[in-house]
Amino acid sequence: MAGATLNGSNISSRQEQIIALVRERGFATLETMAEKFGVSQQTVRRDVIHLSKANLLQRHYGGAGLPPGINNLSYTNRQVKNADEKLLIGEAVASYIPDGASLFIDIGTTTEAVAKALLDHKDLKIITNHIRIVSILCENTSFEIILSGGLVRNRDWAVTGESTTEFLREFRVGYGIFGAGALTDDGQLLDYDYRDAQTSRVAREISRCKIVVIDHSKFNADAMMPFANVAEIDRLYTSQTPPVPIVNSIKKAGTQLVVVTDS
Repeated sequence: MAGATLNGSNISSRQEQIIALVRERGFATLETMAEKFGVSQQTVRRDVIHLSKANLLQRHYGGAGLPPGINNLSYTNRQVKNADEKLLIGEAVASYIPDGASLFIDIGTTTEAVAKALLDHKDLKIITNHIRIVSILCENTSFEIILSGGLVRNRDWAVTGESTTEFLREFRVGYGIFGAGALTDDGQLLDYDYRDAQTSRVAREISRCKIVVIDHSKFNADAMMPFANVAEIDRLYTSQTPPVPIVNSIKKAGTQLVVVTDS
């Protein structure tokens, strides 16, 4: 198939589509790509190897993600996607958080919506590993804001790595607000990046009340790094009723499901 030249490398039309898929989702498994493009996983693996050598993708076990230093287009697209739903979720979570509370707020566009909704609160003490969230929260001068140490990831301004997790272990907070890349039928919460998943696991441990916020597009989405099961969180906020298997997993876990609508 005819293709194009990117970063000095010739790529096929299928490889262009693979890049587009990964940029849209942040991560895609070999299985998903093989099924979508009608080829074997071995063929997709060769494509991913070729694209990673050209720094167009980053190889991960079982799939591919965005390379370090990629521009922020993907994050900007995620901010726009389902923005109204995220706004409603953010407002619902904010109404549950009392003034004077201590929180951890994870990276993500839905957690960012929570941060915006918290601006009318008073005297919050907030730890985050997301520079964008810090920039939002600084509008309220009564907040005490702590940004974790670590490596800044250019594409979304997240702070990650071992320094981040070690830093977080020094704290205890009343509420932890977490996003997720996917929620599976069996109640697994997953992320796209192993560093983000590790940070979320540690932050969950330091939070007394654990809250996950996801829009409906995350139901059985294509992420691969587990950081929690619904049995390990207290409340899950979402914008639509999940599929029956997910609802059953949440009920079995005894986790509070909050479905937020604009009606």
